[in-house]
Amino acid sequence: MADEKSYWPIPKDLGTLHDVIIEYAVRIQAVAAAKQEKTAEGPISHSALFTLHRIGIVTHRSIRSLCETGWTQVSPILIRTLLDLLASCYAIVSKYEDAEFMAFKFMCSDLIKAVRDPNTSDELRKHDQAQLDKMRQQLKGADIKRIDDFIANFKPLPYWFCPEFLSPGRIFKDRIPRLFDMYRQFSGSTHGSFIGSVLFSDSSDAPSIDPQENPARTRNAIVASSRLLLDISFARGQFDGIADLAEYKEIV
Repeated sequence: MADEKSYWPIPKDLGTLHDVIIEYAVRIQAVAAAKQEKTAEGPISHSALFTLHRIGIVTHRSIRSLCETGWTQVSPILIRTLLDLLASCYAIVSKYEDAEFMAFKFMCSDLIKAVRDPNTSDELRKHDQAQLDKMRQQLKGADIKRIDDFIANFKPLPYWFCPEFLSPGRIFKDRIPRLFDMYRQFSGSTHGSFIGSVLFSDSSDAPSIDPQENPARTRNAIVASSRLLLDISFARGQFDGIADLAEYKEIV
């Protein structure tokens, strides 16, 4: 924990919100894992969603830590990460019949790049090829040919989910319009823009390089982070048939 002078606990209501979302996310993660262990359905999509969901949970927790130790002003970078995680979740779950194919693209595109990179060492190439083969062996039916064609014709694209989805922005605009304005607000945070740099500082007119309390922006950060982890968890839970819409609406 930070020293007393640089530690500002979030208010009780924000702490409750933060913890409710964590509990919901962890429960969805646990139930999904139990279902996968029992049914063994969609092993690649399960692995991809498990990974995205886990990153979402730890990112949400880290945003609270940043806010409580005086670094709220950098939280937009992590909130943008949560937005990207949500976009990737939607790219995988949007069509049930495409989930394994899209999950393979998410999990393996970088492996294909590495295997084909002439600068990759022989040892690493062998390791990555083995991982790629292991993932391919989990596929069934028509997905096998789709993936073989994908590998044979692989070309690096701006986002792993291209060409099915053109960009994270298009995913939000077309699939998650309720959060499109939030996506636009935080887009500049990962590109070093001026507005992204001062977005979550209570003292943007008198910036400091030292940790400081930001009560107003901390509230915005925790609320935004909570909403995004909620939606990541719900998208994952809906895909697995374990999330209740009424509970989601009650939390929102």
